[in-house]
Amino acid sequence: MFIEYNEYDLLELFLNEPIGIGELNEELIYSYKNDMGFSVTMYLNVYAQKIELSLSYNDTVLFNDTIHEVESIIRINNDLLINSKSEKKLKLKFYPQVGVEFIEH
Repeated sequence: MFIEYNEYDLLELFLNEPIGIGELNEELIYSYKNDMGFSVTMYLNVYAQKIELSLSYNDTVLFNDTIHEVESIIRINNDLLINSKSEKKLKLKFYPQVGVEFIEH
């Protein structure tokens, strides 16, 4: 199994190419920083179906979590919806302000 996602959607929201790790680039690190000092780092392990997400403000970590059994990442306008089989859904917001929101199954 692997995480289903559209690479171009992630490029458009993170505004840069990911850093690939591993021989097959099965592990990716996406990062984003805005002018207000907020930054997001998303570590994506496609085959292990795991995402590590960190949200910071001026080097202070506001949110850090690991999401297991991730099935898909879907872009909805300026947000990413992270769907997990066993855990809550999580929405990563980019505009107008960076944020994280948990959504009940």
